[in-house]
Amino acid sequence: MQIAIRLADDELATLDTEVKEGRAASRSDAVRRGIAHIQREQRYRSEEIKLVELARRDELVYPDLESLLDLAHPPLD
Repeated sequence: MQIAIRLADDELATLDTEVKEGRAASRSDAVRRGIAHIQREQRYRSEEIKLVELARRDELVYPDLESLLDLAHPPLD
């Protein structure tokens, strides 16, 4: 699917810099990478909300790792 967007000169320059410095293959690739960044942030926020809710309910976040807390730890000094 294609969409048309209007960008300010400085926004277009940002995309061009990404291409020029090799972080994106094209302007379209730079836009896709930006969208992927937003998607990651959305996933992280969603996970953070879940973790906060578990903490509020005093539930274990990773119950299968709980046994690791019982392992003997060597002294640090």
